[in-house]
Parts: sequence; structure tokens; C-alpha cells
Amino acid sequence: MSIKKIKKIWTILDVISWASIHFTEKKISNSRLEIEWLLCDVLNCQRIDLYLRFEETLDETNLSKIKQLIKKRLLGEPLQHIINKGTFYGRDFFVNSDVLIPRPETELIITILKNKKNLSSVLEVGTGSGCIAITCFLEGLCQNITATDISQKALKIASQNAQLYGAENIKFKLHDFLNQKINDTFDVVVSNPPYIQIEKINTLPSEVKNFEPKIALTDYGDGLNFYRNFSNKFHNIINPKGCLIVEINSKIKLDKIISIFHNKNLKTKVFQDLQKDNRVIEVYE
Repeated sequence: MSIKKIKKIWTILDVISWASIHFTEKKISNSRLEIEWLLCDVLNCQRIDLYLRFEETLDETNLSKIKQLIKKRLLGEPLQHIINKGTFYGRDFFVNSDVLIPRPETELIITILKNKKNLSSVLEVGTGSGCIAITCFLEGLCQNITATDISQKALKIASQNAQLYGAENIKFKLHDFLNQKINDTFDVVVSNPPYIQIEKINTLPSEVKNFEPKIALTDYGDGLNFYRNFSNKFHNIINPKGCLIVEINSKIKLDKIISIFHNKNLKTKVFQDLQKDNRVIEVYE
């Protein structure tokens, strides 16, 4: 007489508890929060719903889905890529391996822009997912926005995100900033450029170096090429009394970046993020 193997019944709480342990073993920060986000994606619910339903049993379909997502995360794939969602300034943007995952530190650019009055035009260089340009539009900071990127795949995602939020009048353009001219001028130019030194790429966390687009991480040089180009092109792309707002790599000596602009007789103001790291520079005449 054969004994039928009884399948384990998994509740929502069981999955949270089990995955949290394994995520922690893999040194995944916010382990419990991450499994909650994965469950919300599978169950199409809010985090609060998980705890209202924590004794609910997962059916075979959803259990299979969540197991696949957990496996991807344990193998190092970023959470944002798994759920195709990255949060920026309180809004969710579609992301995948073709664009840089939005970072909370970059939100400082929006905070600085909010102190600028009567902006008639804004250019973003290296828009990626479009989160900066779209947020600028949605926050009512400027209606005339142009956003460029060297990647056609990134521009497709940016356009998709713009359509999602009804920001379809943003002009997205394919452009190689390091090697092509910009024929217009703008009140403000913003950018979170590739600033990782090429020799430092292999020192990045595996979920960054293995899954995010290399072209969005490094300039394939010393990490300063975009700053040099911004300093050289400043007067050709920025209107009188306008400015450049650009994210910087806090790991590169600040003096190196500032000197690039000061050598062109430009002034700079440094802004720190919530971790007190030098994060953004405003450049002006």
C-alpha cells in the first residue's frame, strides 16, 4: 500500500518567514520588506493586505510564481527588475535591465529644481527610465522638457513611463552627448551621468554590475568625461542666468569635479544627500 506524500500548505505568513531567513542569509538588506513587495506583486495587493490575510493559503499558481521570484532574488537579480518597478519621488516607474534603477539620492535634483522659478525649458541628459524628466513635469516645474539618451531601448521605456503618467509632451530624443552637439539652449540642464570609473566596475555590488546597463554606470574612463563635456558646452546649451544641476559620485574626490568647472570660470554649489554625502552640484556663471 503506497503512502501519498502530503504537500506542504503555505500561508502568506509562512512564505514571508521562510524567505526572510534566506534573504538575510544572502545578506539582502530589508529582507522582510523585499519578500512582502514580491508577494504584493504576485497577489496584486498592498502590503497592509498581507497582514490582514496572513493566514490565507497560497494556491499552486501563486505559490509557483512567488517561488520563481524568490529564486531570482536569491540569485542576485535586483528586486526592481523582478517586479519591473522602481520608485522615484513617490511614484512607480517601469524599469528593467535596459535602464538604471532610480535611486532615492537622485531625488535631490528635484528638490533643487523646486527652488527655481519660472523655468521655460529644461534638458535632461541621460534620461534612462525618464523618472527625472517626468517628475519635473508632474511636479509642475516646467512644461517644456527635452530628455535625451544614447540608448534607444531606454528611450522606449522612458516614453512608456511618460504615457503612463500623461506626460506625453516631453520630447525624448536619441543623442550621444559626448560626441554630438546640442543645437538648442535651456534654462536648466539636469543629469545623473555615468560616473563610475571603468576600473571600479568590478568592485560594485553584483546586483549592480551584473544586471544594470554598463553604459549607464560608466563613461568607460575615469568617471569625469561627462563633467568635462558639460563644462566645455556650458555656454552653448544653457541660457544666460541658467544653470547645470548634475549628480556626482561621492567616491570621487570632490575637488576634481569642482576644478573642472572652475577652470572654465564657472561657479559651483554642492548639495549633500540625507546620508551627508556630496551628491549634486549646481553649476552657474
